Amino acid sequence: MLVLCVVAFMTARPPSWSFNYAAILAVVAVALTVRLPRLRTADVLALLTGGWAYASLIWTAWADLTAPSAYRYASVCLLFVAARHVLRTRRDLLLVGWTFLAGCAVVAIEVITGARSQGPVDLFGQRYGIDGINLNFTAYTLTAGMVLALVVAAVTTGRRLLRLSPLAIAMLLGYAVLLTGCRGAAVGMVLGAAVLLMARLVPRLTVGTLVVVIIALVVLVPLELLPERQVLWLDNLYDRPTGDLSGRLAIWPYALKTWSEDLLTGSGAGVFIGTNPFEIGPHNLLLTVGNDLGLVGVLLYFGAIAAALLATARTGRVSLLLSGTFAAAMVPIWLSGQWETSLAFWLVLALISVLPQAGVPTGGWASNGRHHQSTRVIPQSPPRSTPAKISRPTTG
Repeated sequence: MLVLCVVAFMTARPPSWSFNYAAILAVVAVALTVRLPRLRTADVLALLTGGWAYASLIWTAWADLTAPSAYRYASVCLLFVAARHVLRTRRDLLLVGWTFLAGCAVVAIEVITGARSQGPVDLFGQRYGIDGINLNFTAYTLTAGMVLALVVAAVTTGRRLLRLSPLAIAMLLGYAVLLTGCRGAAVGMVLGAAVLLMARLVPRLTVGTLVVVIIALVVLVPLELLPERQVLWLDNLYDRPTGDLSGRLAIWPYALKTWSEDLLTGSGAGVFIGTNPFEIGPHNLLLTVGNDLGLVGVLLYFGAIAAALLATARTGRVSLLLSGTFAAAMVPIWLSGQWETSLAFWLVLALISVLPQAGVPTGGWASNGRHHQSTRVIPQSPPRSTPAKISRPTTG
């Protein structure tokens, strides 16, 4: 648990440290449990994704670009599997969840204090961040932290103050996200909140509709199957119009063309970012994974995410709400961001996926300690049956 907490706290920071050591620490965390992981569908698909990323070294023409990128894919997949293996109780989930929120809160405070140090804060006219950290990376991580704050609030039992504290942190993170001026993260916050409210009223209808919409957007937007005007409205947010979504509308067709040249296998992890004339990534999850790992990698990568969320959503109303909220908040980031090997995303996904094993209430939001006491924390093997004692009749 201590190893995972270290990784969770550092996940909110710049990715260099985490990417250097996350995979190693994930393996150490699993080894310290002294038991083999029980691999489920999501775990198998995640491990195959990391393995396929390394397999791309076989056919890539740029091994120097592929090797570090493959390591990053393997890192996020190993962290996902390790977290699902190690976290087995409500206390475990809260410990790692609070540690990650603490790291996000530190980052948010740095963003806010840095903005105020520059004079009066211009909330929608200027972008604020931390020196040396990509603004969008910061915003995306804090958005994932906001969803995790809801998870922690749902799992926390006892005094009301304890349950409200993560929600207060979510508001802090939300303000910092607005200061970064990241449009994708801002839309993700609004969409996640809207889905959460709607899902509380009509959960199955809302989440079912959300699944269809997500699949449609993930496929239609990068394949240029939507009218351009339906995409350009995002360009006017924060009063920073560029006419092409800061170059995204120009690079998406090029990324689609390069992927089509190596449709099944891709050109190798990290090759597109290091060799395209735009000198940036596709800023779209489907196009990034497609160019890196091909159609095979796309099916493995998105399959792991879908398997984790769908398996969790089927276990109860709270899990359904949180899974839908997380997916909704991430969609704008998937469509416009460069976040394919994000430790923050895969860690929060793992924490949400262990909600059923962590004893989250299935019928409603956690509200009191009495429910907590009646909830079995982790599934236990049935006790061995013993023959009932037969009482002998007494004489006399």
